[in-house]
Amino acid sequence: MTVRIVALFLFLTQFLSAHELFIKEVVDHTPYLKELRVKSIGDLRLIKSNALNQSMRYSQIKADDVYGIGMPKGLNSELLISAGDLYEGKFEKHHYHAKKLGDEDREIAFLAYTNVKKWRSVKMPENVVNFKQLEETLPLLAKTAGVDTDVPFPFVLKAKVVILQWFIVNGMGSAQPDYLSSFLRNRYIGGLEDIQIEGVGFYAHQHKGILSAPTSSMHIHFRTLHEPLFIGHIDNYMILEKGSEVLFPVE
Repeated sequence: MTVRIVALFLFLTQFLSAHELFIKEVVDHTPYLKELRVKSIGDLRLIKSNALNQSMRYSQIKADDVYGIGMPKGLNSELLISAGDLYEGKFEKHHYHAKKLGDEDREIAFLAYTNVKKWRSVKMPENVVNFKQLEETLPLLAKTAGVDTDVPFPFVLKAKVVILQWFIVNGMGSAQPDYLSSFLRNRYIGGLEDIQIEGVGFYAHQHKGILSAPTSSMHIHFRTLHEPLFIGHIDNYMILEKGSEVLFPVE
């Protein structure tokens, strides 16, 4: 009897210890889950193992103040949410389609999103014209708007782009061991010139690869503000015209 009790005690100790380690790992690697400002469904690190297959319907969180970016289950299109409206860009048999989904729902595998009722506009410095400069300048601009930059934060980019490289994902992970190759996997890549866009993005310097690509602190999806409608993921190459602005949440 004593042996059984000792064995049961050891088993429970190991089980609880393993459980505590699991919870600690989740909290350590996804602290943004504790922040009400930025929430997420899924984790982009799961792409490399083809395990990014969560399932949650957008209708469960839909509201007029939701802004977000993500991908549906199957990872075969790009999603953008602006003021509660859900947009989708995708390729079907090499033909591009983009639309505002209206009452259509989507089963989501990954989504970074936020609820913001009021935004504050900050004018972009004139020397900030490309993707890298925007990434470097965002935290400074956010601080001037009173945003806590020690945790992930959302932003909206209002700009006319001279040129913009974008892509649409096409399916699950590549099964390649290299993280970046797995993240990029199959894509349809395109470009746009001289067009007005709205970009919804998230900056998460301490969470590269979780909310963004492994090589960037910034993850942005965009929509064109004039016809034809384009929805996509902004690649790391774009040139902005002077006069752009960035919106940050009023806290």
